[in-house]
Amino acid sequence: MKDKLSHDAGLARPARRAFLRMSATAAMLAAVGSGLALAGKVEAAVPNGIKIMTEEEFKVFQRLMEVTLPAEGTKLVPYQKIPVLQTLDAALLATMEPHILQGLKQGINYFNDGPKASTGKRFVELSDAEAIRFCDTWADSSEVPQRALAMGLKKLVGLAYWANPPTWEPLGYDGPVTRRWKLKSYGNAPMPKN
Repeated sequence: MKDKLSHDAGLARPARRAFLRMSATAAMLAAVGSGLALAGKVEAAVPNGIKIMTEEEFKVFQRLMEVTLPAEGTKLVPYQKIPVLQTLDAALLATMEPHILQGLKQGINYFNDGPKASTGKRFVELSDAEAIRFCDTWADSSEVPQRALAMGLKKLVGLAYWANPPTWEPLGYDGPVTRRWKLKSYGNAPMPKN
């Protein structure tokens, strides 16, 4: 499935994966650096196409998607019509090194528990207004783990949305020029020395 996603999206696989991994690594490093404990894996059903996320992790990303990808009243494709979280799961999480994935999962749990101190609720239980306010507060926080997680997790959701070609048309983007111009991909070939 990851090969199909990379091919269908028309994106250079190494560059996209490197960018996604960089975002996830930033969130993971913040979580690991703060000495968080790994949450136990929740055994529960998740939608078809989700193999790596637990039910709780899926709920966090679902809630983030709801408050960060509003398309109502715009020409943008509603996230409900795009396999955003399936793309995130298959194109990023399934390809991560185990230690990086573990750190990211710690960060997701930490983020979900973040609003408990001020609201008594987990992130997935917040209203839209509360969830937006929480994301904005953490994105603007002086605490590195909070800032990194708010920005990193939102970025992962956004990248997974825009990786799907149907989202491009409303922007007038017809895909990578490398495909149109039939340029050969060299992947992560080193730059010439001279």
